[in-house]
Amino acid sequence: MKIRAITLGQNIRDRSKDLKKIKENLIKIQSLKQSFEKTNIEVQYIRFAGEPFSKQSDVNKDEILANRHEILTEMDSLVEEELLGIYSFCPGLCDQSTPLTISQKMIIDELPILMKSHSNMFSSLQVASTQQGINFEAVKAGAQIIQHLSTPDPFQNVQFAVTFNVKPNTPFFPSAYHQGMAPKLSIALEAADEMVKILENYPPTQYSLSKIKEQIHNRFEAIYDQIANIAAPFCEENNITFEGIDFSPAPYPTQEKSIGTVLEKLQFSHFGETGSVFAVGFLTEALQSTNRPKIGFSGFMQPLLEDYTISLRNNEDKVDISKLVLLSTMCGLGLDCIPIPGDTDIESIELLLLDLAMISIRLKKPLTARLMPIPNKKAGESTEFKFEFFTDSKICQLKRSHSKINDISNQNISYNF
Repeated sequence: MKIRAITLGQNIRDRSKDLKKIKENLIKIQSLKQSFEKTNIEVQYIRFAGEPFSKQSDVNKDEILANRHEILTEMDSLVEEELLGIYSFCPGLCDQSTPLTISQKMIIDELPILMKSHSNMFSSLQVASTQQGINFEAVKAGAQIIQHLSTPDPFQNVQFAVTFNVKPNTPFFPSAYHQGMAPKLSIALEAADEMVKILENYPPTQYSLSKIKEQIHNRFEAIYDQIANIAAPFCEENNITFEGIDFSPAPYPTQEKSIGTVLEKLQFSHFGETGSVFAVGFLTEALQSTNRPKIGFSGFMQPLLEDYTISLRNNEDKVDISKLVLLSTMCGLGLDCIPIPGDTDIESIELLLLDLAMISIRLKKPLTARLMPIPNKKAGESTEFKFEFFTDSKICQLKRSHSKINDISNQNISYNF
């Protein structure tokens, strides 16, 4: 188990004053990192998440928007000083029943340009929520950003996600955004290996599912207590609100740290085969019913390119986008790091986003889509990334759409429940 990220959320209302406070808090968090490491808990990243833009935002008056280029330069300098690894900037809340405003459209149009210019900048676009419904205009905008980021380097789509029902102060990127007057701290785990160990010690052929669930509870409650006993006093001492821990056991691309391996050690099926829905639902329910405060997704994650076993089953044609969408009804995250052909038409991307939006709203659960069109590559060909947290895999087929989505969108600003 490692801490994938300590994420600091804070507002930038007064550029010079607030950036100074952010730097001060990031310096303090270095001592928190050291406290964790003294107890043999490795911290991989320290991250920062800013407040989102919304329909109330004014690109000419809001400090963070009016001075976005200067702020980005200063955020990059904090990365250079090794006070943080990456940061979330200008995430958008566009889950609204009204048309996007002029300011929203200006920021959305600029987002891919900003991310291409600042490799440490991550961002997201929330296009649907249970409270507001699905905004068709925002869905199209999200699909356009995905396409724009894919060239010349498809890896840039790592920096962006379209989101649905994601709450503020979620520690995982690219979905993170901050809300609230006080600084807040949240923690993301890399703990798929902990789940693997539980299933190795309590194989379902010898122990009941209830016993396995009990062991998951015991281990993740112990992890929470170990981390919170260090983080909570630190936050109280430094006037930072401790939001909590996202229990999602993020993987690392080796077999023994794969959430796909966890699923297969339940021995119902290989990942993607019949039985996977039950297994994903069981693991997510076990995590979410743990008797400790939880934030963010806190469920099964299925990031295709980040997971050894899921990537392997994709290469064996046991996985496709339809199956991943089905599993999204049970999991805690959705479609993450999914390679698709570079020539995929935008309408097909929009429809896939609409599918996830409807699942998210009907089931009242957070989901994300981090799709990666690969230029000059077709379905079935392999990705060729050189990134520590990726393992290469086949590009998934997203069949060309024959819908009238543009005509439908012209007739519908949003769809509300």
